[in-house]
Amino acid sequence: MRMPVQPNKAIVGKNAFAHSSGIHQDGFLKHRENYEIIRPEDVGLDEAGIILTARSGRHALKHHLERLGYTLDKEALASTYERFLVLADAKKDIVDEDLLTLVK
Repeated sequence: MRMPVQPNKAIVGKNAFAHSSGIHQDGFLKHRENYEIIRPEDVGLDEAGIILTARSGRHALKHHLERLGYTLDKEALASTYERFLVLADAKKDIVDEDLLTLVK
């Protein structure tokens, strides 16, 4: 039909498997079936995404830092999270380069 698909369209929209709310991200990271009854792979997507925004929590930040190869202790994570919140309030989305700047 060549009609554009809305980003928030259930199952097939580009944001259908993007998680940006802190409590939602935490539940997803602990047990993905809590929030995804269909795997992204089943509808042709590579994977679900944890989008870092000002609403993201420590668990999502820790997840992204570990993905980049950084393991922070509790105090370092708390300090990094405080700086992350300041940056996230100023920017819409946080990207890997922003995280690398935060941990250096």
